[in-house]
Amino acid sequence: MVGEGKTVANRGEKNGSAFCSVEIGEFWRECARLRPGLIRAAARYGVETEAEDIVHEAFIRAAGHRELDLGRLTPFLVSVTKRLCVDDIRRRVATQQVGTHRRLLPMPLVGPEETVVDREQARWIIARFGRLSERESFVLFSLDQGLSHGEIARLLGTTRRATESIASRARRRVRDLIARRALRDRVPGD
Repeated sequence: MVGEGKTVANRGEKNGSAFCSVEIGEFWRECARLRPGLIRAAARYGVETEAEDIVHEAFIRAAGHRELDLGRLTPFLVSVTKRLCVDDIRRRVATQQVGTHRRLLPMPLVGPEETVVDREQARWIIARFGRLSERESFVLFSLDQGLSHGEIARLLGTTRRATESIASRARRRVRDLIARRALRDRVPGD
């Protein structure tokens, strides 16, 4: 009966809205016959763990094509299975890339102790050295308000590493200034 050219639409009841039980049986018997070969093919395409699910998805898609001739069912299922395998592999590769790309990883959680230390350092620097660049001031004031380097980086449109460098540069400038003042204010003979 597979080669007789009956279509799903011809197998429907009078209004064409549902299959009659004879043609439904033929369709699913043919699917059951093709199933082991399609699962092996899917496994060869590289989706061994998902092969059965992919083949069943191909069956569902074939059942949805009302004009599908049973004589064309085999090539249709092979083609759909192959395309579903490719889609699955692409999805897995994209997921793997997202999971390993350093810019796409979630921000590391910052402990409260780091926030407290950053805030106190920012206050100390601001108190001792008022002349900072605009970015240094913004980073230090933000740290003083309790924001993390990651949050400041998002506000500035830069990376966490860049905000850490800005804060470090400001601390270095303050240390240098304090060292120069200490040399200048040193009493001779000390």
